[in-house]
Amino acid sequence: MKQRLYLDTSVPSAYYDDEKPERQKVTQGWWENEMGKYELVISRVTLDELEATKDVDRRNKFLGLVEGIEILPITKECRLLANKYIENNIIPENCFNDALHIAIVTINNIDILVSWNFAHLVNTNTRHKVKGVNLLNDYSEIEIVSPLEIGGGKYV
Repeated sequence: MKQRLYLDTSVPSAYYDDEKPERQKVTQGWWENEMGKYELVISRVTLDELEATKDVDRRNKFLGLVEGIEILPITKECRLLANKYIENNIIPENCFNDALHIAIVTINNIDILVSWNFAHLVNTNTRHKVKGVNLLNDYSEIEIVSPLEIGGGKYV
C-alpha cells in the first residue's frame, strides 16, 4: 500500500519557479521520478491558491500539474482544528491557510504533508507542537517534510 502524500501549494508552484532554480530542479526531479511511489492528494485550499495565480500561463501550468489528483474538502472540523493550531501559537493568525493544510492532513489521516514552506510548516518547532495538539485532541501524528526528505534530495 502506497503512503498518502498531501501537497501544499508550494510544491506544484516550485515546479515552475525559475527564481529558485535548486528548489525547481529538486521538485521537477521528484515529480517526474518519485511521485509515482505515492498516492497524492491536495485540498480545496491548494487548488484555490493555485487558481489565484494572476499570471494566466503559470496558473494553467500549475493546474495542469495537479489535474487528476484527489482534492480533499475543507470541512468544519478542519477549520476548528486549524484554529487550534493558531490558538496554540503554532501558525500565525494571518496564515490561516497554512493551519488549514495541517488540519486537512490530520483530519483525513494522510501520512505526510509535503511543503517547501520552512517558515511555518517544515521545521522542528512546528512538527513538535502539531504533534502535541493532535495528541491532546485525539488525532494521529502526522509527518511534515520537504520534497528533499522523500526522495528529492538526489536531484540537488
